[in-house]
Amino acid sequence: MAHLSETNIKLQFIDAGEDTVQSFSENDVWFIKLPYFVSAYSIPGIEGIIKDLNSFIENSCKNATIAILTSPLLAAHFLSELTPLGHLKLWIGVKLNKPISIKSGIDKHHAALIIITRYSKSLQHTKTKIGYTFCPSCEKTTKDYGGKKHLYHEYGTLMSDVWRDIDIDYNKNIDLVIDRLQDLFALKPYKYLKVIDLSKKYSPINSTHLEVNKETLINDFQYNGNKNSNIINGDCLEVLKEIPSNSIDFCFADPPYNVNKKYESWDDDKNIREYFDWCDKWISELARIIKPGRTVAILNIPQWTVRHFKHLKTLLSFQDWILWEGLSLPVRMIMPAHYSIICFTKGESDIIPAFTRNNQSFLEQESLITTKEFYCNRASCVNKRKKEFVDDKSTITNLWWDIHRLKHNSKRVDHPTQLPPMFMNRLISLFTNEGDIVLDPFNGSGTTSLCAAKLNRKYFGIELSEKYYKLSFDRHTELANGIDPFRKQDVTPKAKNSYVKRLEKQKYRVDKKTLQLNVKEISIKLERIPTREDIINYSPYPIEYFDNYFINWGEVTAAARTTGMERVENKKDYKLQQQLKLFEDKKINYKKADAK
Repeated sequence: MAHLSETNIKLQFIDAGEDTVQSFSENDVWFIKLPYFVSAYSIPGIEGIIKDLNSFIENSCKNATIAILTSPLLAAHFLSELTPLGHLKLWIGVKLNKPISIKSGIDKHHAALIIITRYSKSLQHTKTKIGYTFCPSCEKTTKDYGGKKHLYHEYGTLMSDVWRDIDIDYNKNIDLVIDRLQDLFALKPYKYLKVIDLSKKYSPINSTHLEVNKETLINDFQYNGNKNSNIINGDCLEVLKEIPSNSIDFCFADPPYNVNKKYESWDDDKNIREYFDWCDKWISELARIIKPGRTVAILNIPQWTVRHFKHLKTLLSFQDWILWEGLSLPVRMIMPAHYSIICFTKGESDIIPAFTRNNQSFLEQESLITTKEFYCNRASCVNKRKKEFVDDKSTITNLWWDIHRLKHNSKRVDHPTQLPPMFMNRLISLFTNEGDIVLDPFNGSGTTSLCAAKLNRKYFGIELSEKYYKLSFDRHTELANGIDPFRKQDVTPKAKNSYVKRLEKQKYRVDKKTLQLNVKEISIKLERIPTREDIINYSPYPIEYFDNYFINWGEVTAAARTTGMERVENKKDYKLQQQLKLFEDKKINYKKADAK
């Protein structure tokens, strides 16, 4: 069982053929399969594909939900020209069971499942969980849930927008995706999942790249006569104009996302049109200064990345869509985990530098390998695997699951959106060689420039905020003095990377787990989620503990709203538990049938 839906209903499967001309009803969810185009900049017939899909959306009913499976390249092309009547709700990354090898780049390891609706309100779908994964070596859960098992469900965790628990053979069998969609949208008024297979109709043809005139290469970077690395406190739009064309080996940008983060010197809630006009300006500058054949990489959420794609495809050639599974806060029933790194080159792409090096430094080697999927990071298991010479490493693909956000304050500095060093080490190791020039127009606390320095690259960082520029300058000074700028520190940063308030440090007279389990006991007794008054009346612990030790009432009652996973100790116990649950469900269904 790959997933568990909150309902026992399943949409009825209907094969709707190989044509976008259909009759529509309010009861239908549509699933369209397109070809998987890998590396073409110009896809033959792309205008016809986009026209047919947009016509299909425009003719569908006002309550329509349309899921489209294809390659990230074709998905981005289509979404950049999406009809105003269609609303992109989700971009889900679906793992391919066999990565597609590319001569000049990293292997392609994911397909794009885009969810579009005719309605503008929030996406309507069931609450669906995916099962726990288990380490192939120790057979314990891949993630060590430690003392928080009481806060999780016995079956699994909420689904995210990166589906790695399943994998598909794109050309042969995508039944697992269809099966999940049948459950995910099984709610009124929908009754049917109608499937249209257009993969043969629009089968890939040899693709071509747009030609970009290669200007004369400037072999050395110059900024006001400075041939060395530098960080600048200034507006990137002004500073970028002074940089010569075709002079940078790798440009990376992690811009403000316009999602109301609290930055020092940036209004991160601009009107969306104004935001993208601003983005187009600095993107155009990056396209100008990048050397022919080299890479511009931009990190953003998928919806914004599609808009960057629309502008970039007029300037540069598509290279790759790297999916970073960087799980964020669970702000909806499908948790946001998909962050996109969109890569473009000037003219035809050179072979990625990582694949041309004869020798690599230890840090480069470490950055370009990953622990194989689902192996855990428990020290005991890691040591055991080393002693037994278990092959638990592999070369990276364009699906990154092994880089985690900096959640612990000891690893963070005073900046709200600090990237993990491993993330930048990997990008810089992939797309540059020693001595190459790395540029970041939003250098922030200096992660990009610091990682470039540690990897013996030249760097050029631009930062608008004087506060963050000073922070990055001080960290570069530490690095120059032999101090690791990414070390653990005792100081708690003031800046936050989420909207959840930070509690003051305090001594707990009763641990939080005990309090949460007490609330769960009260909920079982009352047969509902307790209120604050209920805790005052029924708990042996003072209400002040609940008020002071938790961020909000949702955290107080978290254990009362789930089953807990104490019995999910290892793979064997988990499978037995699921078999017993299926048996009990069948008995209940039989009793219902007999009663009828």
